[in-house]
Amino acid sequence: METDKRSNRPWQTIAMGNIQRVKSVDLSEGDFESDVPFFIRAGVTGSLKYCPWGNNDEEYIIKEFTASAIFEDPEICRKIFADGAGSPVASEIYVGYGV
Repeated sequence: METDKRSNRPWQTIAMGNIQRVKSVDLSEGDFESDVPFFIRAGVTGSLKYCPWGNNDEEYIIKEFTASAIFEDPEICRKIFADGAGSPVASEIYVGYGV
């Protein structure tokens, strides 16, 4: 969410949109990287190693993703690594574009 700078209530939030495109990612084929920022969700709980948008490969994050049918994490990303996430690794990975 972002604050509304167009009104006399700058503290009020405005909706920025929604996920407009979803793509399934198969990490068995290697790292997934995109020139367009994306969000991550997992169908099966586990850890992923990824880079937020603007971070280089050495500034990765390892995080556990809880299985979800919706995109809950607002962090935009640029890369998901195929290995190095620990165990168990999240599976049924989806990336969402838009907002």
